Amino acid sequence: MALPLSGPLSISQIAAEFGGSTPHSLSEYYRGGGLVPNIAANSSVPTSGTISIGNFYGAQNALWATTLTAEEFIFADPFGPTITYVGYDTIDVPIGSLSDDTVDFYGGAQCKMLKTSDSGGAVNLFFYVAGTQVNSGWTTMTIGSYGSFNRTAASYGISGGNTYWYWASVGSHLTDGVQYSVTFV
Repeated sequence: MALPLSGPLSISQIAAEFGGSTPHSLSEYYRGGGLVPNIAANSSVPTSGTISIGNFYGAQNALWATTLTAEEFIFADPFGPTITYVGYDTIDVPIGSLSDDTVDFYGGAQCKMLKTSDSGGAVNLFFYVAGTQVNSGWTTMTIGSYGSFNRTAASYGISGGNTYWYWASVGSHLTDGVQYSVTFV
């Protein structure tokens, strides 16, 4: 969970988010220093030098964080079921957007897809990253209030120059026009 964006903030909140040894000192919490991940969401936290509590507004203990703005595309197949896609996609039909599409824990590879697919029955969830990536490096993907998905529960594969994780029958699809905070730990 990210630290607040405004209001009161204390060293105890920072320690609750990132861990560390007591007694806590801000010098434990440089970005990239072992406790605070070097990700875009933590860009206000310095890697060295002067550090203050104010540097931690919005910081979070995640491997990668982005904001998904979901968009819907409906494919009416004359020979099969109508399929509703909702989320972000740069492979099939470009829909949606991400605030940051560089997947930090895969060396900045581009996120190519994060969407649900509903063909009138089961709703499936897809996460695609450019290139050949290992099936490790993260444990859980959380998409705001939509839900959390474990990497080990997904089908994993490589196709068309991309690596994918696919969760079958996840329940409902993402909602068109909604912004979701997406984090990986």
